[in-house]
Amino acid sequence: MRQPLSLDSVLHYPDAISQVQVTGQGVFWLATIAAEDGRSTVRRWADGVVTDLTPEASVRSRAMEYGGGAYSVGDTHVAYVDDRTRRVWLIEDGQPRPVTPEQQRFVYGGLHLAGGRLLAVREDHEADPEPRTEVVELSLTGPNEDGGRVVATGADFYAGIASAGAQVAWYQWRHPDMSWDTAEVWVASLDDPTDARAVAASRGVSAQFPLWLEDGRLAHVADDNGFWNWRIDGGARWEVGHDCSGPTWVLNPAVACAVGSDELASVEYADGRGRLAVWNHCTGAVRHPLPGTTDIDSIATDGETIYAVAEFADRPPSLVAIRRDGQVEIIDGARDAVASAVTPEAVWADGPAGPVHSWLYLPDAAAPPLIVLTHGGPTAMTTASYDPQIQFWVSRGFAVIDVNYSGSTGFGRAYRDRLRGQWGVLDVADAEAAVRAVSDRIDPRRVAITGGSAGGFTTLKSLVSSDVYAAGISRYGIGYLPTLATDTHKAESRYLDGLVAPWPEGRDVYEARSPINHLESLSTPMLILQGLDDKVVPPNQAEQMAQAVRQAGLPVALVMFDGEGHGFRTMAARRQSLESQVSFLEQVFGMPHSPDVPRLEIENLG
Repeated sequence: MRQPLSLDSVLHYPDAISQVQVTGQGVFWLATIAAEDGRSTVRRWADGVVTDLTPEASVRSRAMEYGGGAYSVGDTHVAYVDDRTRRVWLIEDGQPRPVTPEQQRFVYGGLHLAGGRLLAVREDHEADPEPRTEVVELSLTGPNEDGGRVVATGADFYAGIASAGAQVAWYQWRHPDMSWDTAEVWVASLDDPTDARAVAASRGVSAQFPLWLEDGRLAHVADDNGFWNWRIDGGARWEVGHDCSGPTWVLNPAVACAVGSDELASVEYADGRGRLAVWNHCTGAVRHPLPGTTDIDSIATDGETIYAVAEFADRPPSLVAIRRDGQVEIIDGARDAVASAVTPEAVWADGPAGPVHSWLYLPDAAAPPLIVLTHGGPTAMTTASYDPQIQFWVSRGFAVIDVNYSGSTGFGRAYRDRLRGQWGVLDVADAEAAVRAVSDRIDPRRVAITGGSAGGFTTLKSLVSSDVYAAGISRYGIGYLPTLATDTHKAESRYLDGLVAPWPEGRDVYEARSPINHLESLSTPMLILQGLDDKVVPPNQAEQMAQAVRQAGLPVALVMFDGEGHGFRTMAARRQSLESQVSFLEQVFGMPHSPDVPRLEIENLG
């Protein structure tokens, strides 16, 4: 029998690694430090030594609310966004200095530093009726009082800035589309941006992540064949029945890079697992030099060695160097498997719209209670990557099933498009199908469902639509869809047009799908966790849901977190959130009380 893991095993995880970049100065990455309330910092590895380059900053962007592209490295400079000062900074000769002034009007992200020029996605929050998004060039000497020189404007969203000499490329999209619905790749001259032209622009095709090759040609991904595959402008096409890209939630660079003159390295998703694929666009050959991964977060190269942030099922992520001769060196992160790690198995269930993929984790126990995880997005994906929280639950006797319901990415456009107009219907049915597929391996009387954000909506909708669940936990979940349609931020302000119905014409559908309007069907205890500073899901939704459950006489606990936004970052909030969930499930499932967890007060629990 495995020993129960401590709360600290979840809360004090190793520093997260993301966004690797390489120059002659060394190998750089973004490290997120749990012990410092999730502060992110730029680190550099050179000559075997790791240096923290931004010890006084929190390197984070707020663009599109979710951020991304918070730093970039050039030949002699490092540029980054400091969340504490809301300014763009430049490190030159080891010394940081701001290149934008103190102000509240502009928000920057998607930084791209190359050829002595600094480009960024800029949001103007004084524009009306919503922030104006543009591509701008910032002067390296500052002060950029005017917010920088505009390079591209007119679309609603911009991402993926990539330059080669005086040429710059990006991708863009417009309301009501999301980038995975329709997106276009454009190219312009930095000397005269008015000559901009579309490289890939077809209705109903998502073209993303422009990438310059050594010979000056431009590559990008597009899903015109049903999968995000790589195309070279006027040249070769990598046709494979797998996605070689993910959705644009943040303004990070592509998980891809050019390797020498004839290869392109990219993530490739096959059967829910992300692996490193290297495509020779001259011969068409594809190699996979790093077996055993569950996902690839980031890729960079110096022309000879490929550097990748790799994820695995049995240990936290690692930054690895893959040499031309096939040798693999771990630069930072986990080096060994976690002895207690439970590796999940893939489960396919029969959903109403087609097969549904999930990852199942089982403890060493007969007929264990089951926790159903519904990921956020909902246009996102769950992989088999090592998750300390899932491992924690399994060690304490719970089975866990992590569902890639209809609408999830990583399985092609048809799988993704299933959810169009069906959010709150197919995702709910798919989660039920996943439970049915494993019902002979768990205790069907003790099944809880939980999710955050969009996953929180699926959780809440499931609780008022199904008798499968005996408990529910919503983390910053959506209870009333009309409020989300009217009160959310720009990046998702038209998201529900495709997931539910056009707003406001489809208001009746929004009302019908809103969990808070169907509490007469609710018969399960509920725990609701919510940040008070959430700009994506308004906190009043959590309060309204809790009050409605309370008035219905059902067991409920509402835990609000001051200073937290869409997701919990501080150590105190993360600890209280986990403690609350453990105590909640122990009480409602009649399990022994864990001595390391304070007892949560649950209203109406007899």
